[in-house]
Amino acid sequence: MAPTPDAVVAGTEISAQVARRLSCLVDVARVVNSSLELNAVLDHILSQAKSILEAESGSIMLLKPGGAELEVVAAFGPRARRIQGRTQKLDQGVAGWVASTGQPLLIHGSTSDPRFRRVCRRSDVRDAMCVPLQAEEQILGVVSVNNREGEQPFTEADLELLTAFGHQAALAIRNARSYEEMRRQRRTVERLLDEVTCAQEEERKRIALQIHDGPAQTMFAVLRNLETARAVDPADGATFQTVMDELERIIRSAIQETRGLMLDLRPPVLDDMGLHSALRSYAEQFEKRTGIRTEVVRQGLRRRLPSVLESCFYRITQEALTNVWKHAEARHAWVLLDLRERSCALEIRDDGKGFDPEEFGQREGQHLGLSSLRDRVELVGGQLSVVTDPGEGTVIRVTAPVTD
Repeated sequence: MAPTPDAVVAGTEISAQVARRLSCLVDVARVVNSSLELNAVLDHILSQAKSILEAESGSIMLLKPGGAELEVVAAFGPRARRIQGRTQKLDQGVAGWVASTGQPLLIHGSTSDPRFRRVCRRSDVRDAMCVPLQAEEQILGVVSVNNREGEQPFTEADLELLTAFGHQAALAIRNARSYEEMRRQRRTVERLLDEVTCAQEEERKRIALQIHDGPAQTMFAVLRNLETARAVDPADGATFQTVMDELERIIRSAIQETRGLMLDLRPPVLDDMGLHSALRSYAEQFEKRTGIRTEVVRQGLRRRLPSVLESCFYRITQEALTNVWKHAEARHAWVLLDLRERSCALEIRDDGKGFDPEEFGQREGQHLGLSSLRDRVELVGGQLSVVTDPGEGTVIRVTAPVTD
């Protein structure tokens, strides 16, 4: 039996509508895959949704950090300007219901759908659709359209199309956020590399100054004593012996200075016995040199840390105790090492004069040398906190993850 003319016309219209919707989805997918400008992509998705679904108004709302509120990031329709940037709690309205449940919603007026009365109290909404924006089982937000222009309300087929738009919007959001995170990480790496380079240059200057003021000066004194020894009359045994004794003393001093410099650069005990033993050895030397009583305590597991962490914690202790000696006017310092399976912590505390945290916040880049400590901590993925008040001493605490 041949199809009637009306059936042919209806079939042609359906085919045209399907082709138009498919073309619209292809266009949205092209924009999503060719642009990382999230606002522009979301506006384009809403524009296509308005056109193909013949909606009067619509919006895209994204979950804010913390996941308790939605924020309008794109909108069209009579109320678009007023609602742009507006927030809404998850327990309110159609969008809140969809974001909370993760279920799409198609509603037709307050008289025919009880869910409409429960989640939407707006009198200007005749019918609406709202679908979640979901990527890898994570709800990112919702996209919704209201009031179909024409005699027929939104259908299940329209809801499926809006869901497809939602998948594309979620993909655009994930791509944009991944790109922004990558850019943030790249900026962090570049900054840390710059800081490491500066720190290396400062370290080279410090080592060069130590060599100049220590072993180099001592070697110069040895040279002068050798010249004196050559000028001494061999028959004058007493004078010659005095010069040689002085020469021996200076050479021993040079050896001690060189060993001290080597220990400062990389103490062998750090490689041989581990961080705790190295910290105890350094604390003993620090106490003898400064007169500040220094105790080292270990908690948690008796284990070795990765070499990078051990070196980092050792350097932080050196710098922190040097700050105590230079600035704190302390009589007592404590070093606490806490080792866990997946984390480690280092705490350096003193009973010195402390300082004003607000002043420290304003002058952190140049105050007490703590900026270099923070740089070291960031290099191992850790965090640094400073607790202090005038007259209350200072506590520097470092926490870092322990990874394979």
